[in-house]
Amino acid sequence: MGLLTQYGLLAGLVPVTTGRVFWVSPSASYTVAGETYSASDYNDGLTPFSAFRTVDYAIGKTTANVGDVVVLLPGAHSVSATVTLDIVGVTVTGIPATQGVGGSARASRGPSKNKTSITTTETAGMIFTVTATDVEIAWLHFIPITAGAGVSVSSAAHRFFSHDNTFALGSTAQTATFGITFPVGVTAPNLNSVIRNCYFLADGAVGPAIRAAQSVHGLKIESSTFELTGIAAWAKAIQTTLANVGVHIRDCDFVQPTLTTTVITAAIDVTGMTADSSCQVYRCYFPEGCDGIVSTATGDVALAESYTANSTGGTLKTSA
Repeated sequence: MGLLTQYGLLAGLVPVTTGRVFWVSPSASYTVAGETYSASDYNDGLTPFSAFRTVDYAIGKTTANVGDVVVLLPGAHSVSATVTLDIVGVTVTGIPATQGVGGSARASRGPSKNKTSITTTETAGMIFTVTATDVEIAWLHFIPITAGAGVSVSSAAHRFFSHDNTFALGSTAQTATFGITFPVGVTAPNLNSVIRNCYFLADGAVGPAIRAAQSVHGLKIESSTFELTGIAAWAKAIQTTLANVGVHIRDCDFVQPTLTTTVITAAIDVTGMTADSSCQVYRCYFPEGCDGIVSTATGDVALAESYTANSTGGTLKTSA
């Protein structure tokens, strides 16, 4: 750990931990502090100048519940198959663009501010699948492949924490392209996961940025931005489809380029959440021409201090 102090900016951006820090390079050859090094899974991975080559190998070297961190060095990382995050309590992080700057209290910092990007070459594949509890992912720019996802979270991955990540969902019309998905086919709910200070950018008719097709009790979506930039409508930015409870969506912005045809059709779709006030939406901003919330019944959603934007300054949205 002492060697990390030689790398001021890098070390200062790694989460404080009592565990080990493993470094992963985006390429076989990489540069740190003006010197060129060779990445290899035969390295020890414990310093920036002895980085591993693959993310999956680094995950396999971590130990559960000791605070181990996997740092993806700046650059464009690519995986050929889904990386399974199956170690309890592990953190996977990139390097932020600016030292010490995180997402603001209102929203994240933009669609491409993170220096570390990651994508996959697997057809319709997920970049990460999370199957363990207490996994944290931060400071990464995800580029999901068409009909794939940045992160897939299983029902067993309780207390999943995604923060300060950005997601570019692409321009290809494909409703099966997601940013973060809680997929179908599970029998027990995912509990108390948090998505905070994230930025989701859609350039076309893609799937929801956040989709909960399984039960997600206690899901929190906070201080995040959902932006449509393309010429096709975005059907849903956030979607939960089952009888979930305790879903909180607060301090989120939904942005679109026009007030007419290029719209986010539904910012939040909670159809299927049928318990009174099972979803709570606070302090969110919706663009004009967008259905802020779609639900089975008005009483299913508790709504407060949320506004629909218009040219005269905004209208308070008082019901679902």
